[in-house]
Amino acid sequence: MKDLGPLLLVMLFACAAACGNDEDSPVSTTPDQGPFDTGPRTGNVIFSPGDIRSTTLWGTDDYELNAAAVRGDTLAVSVSYSGGCRAHRFTLVAAESFIESDPVQLDVAIAHDADGDPCEAYPTEDYHFILDPIKARYKASYGSGPGTIVLGLDRAPDGPLVYTFE
Repeated sequence: MKDLGPLLLVMLFACAAACGNDEDSPVSTTPDQGPFDTGPRTGNVIFSPGDIRSTTLWGTDDYELNAAAVRGDTLAVSVSYSGGCRAHRFTLVAAESFIESDPVQLDVAIAHDADGDPCEAYPTEDYHFILDPIKARYKASYGSGPGTIVLGLDRAPDGPLVYTFE
């Protein structure tokens, strides 16, 4: 049996380098995407009862919301956060019911689960949230459409977003 010391030393250095402050290191993933994928990540959309900003089920880790825009049936966001060693997940949490107005409104927030990541890099990434579940809930409540929903996204740098669909 060969001496495993040099191999273990190489593996230790590789693991340490992965947790460094290099912003080009893989820092985030969602269940259907790996950390080496390029382009925007896709986050989940869920509905939650009660105050969507106080829920702890989908993560309470801090992040900065740099930008947010509705593009077709997608909410596109840019987020920055501390981490770099573990998979991070972002979830769009929507209130269960609409706020009656013209157009209707819906409170939404982004939950961040850093999976206890101890690293200190500060990556910026783009995430996309497909708004089809929100559109389906609107159509079930108000008919087939077309429809308009004002999304009251918590932390949105430019205020509420307008989601219009056929």
